[in-house]
Amino acid sequence: MNKPKSQRITPATMTGEQIADAILYGTYTKTALWSFISRSGGADAAHAKFPQIVVALHILKQEKKKAKSARAVKTILKPLSRQFADGQSLTEILAPVLQSYRRLYREKLNLDMTPEQVIMFLVATHGVENLEQHGKSVAVNFLTATTV
Repeated sequence: MNKPKSQRITPATMTGEQIADAILYGTYTKTALWSFISRSGGADAAHAKFPQIVVALHILKQEKKKAKSARAVKTILKPLSRQFADGQSLTEILAPVLQSYRRLYREKLNLDMTPEQVIMFLVATHGVENLEQHGKSVAVNFLTATTV
């Protein structure tokens, strides 16, 4: 049975975020979106007439990248899952790596850090460097390898 016109999802009347949400939550399909684009005269014509489609496609592309990154993290953590199941903490599992970083920081920077502090230091420095690579600035002056 066909839905009444008022209940049909049409990208022409939706925002880009609504279109992306509808596709991500399964109430609309990407195939249906591409069919709409084809009926509207192709990609160039549809994007000119309905700029929200460009926004939706951009959001979907970002979500696809996030999903790929999540799969990569799961792949990296999969060998550790047995150790997690045995009750070990992440700090215990990564102890050899963290001890090496502790020695490095003690020798090079004269800093004596706990394993948790090493983790936070690595996350902070990597995060700031990553933000700077993408042209974002950090609110405070945080020294990194690229600024030293």
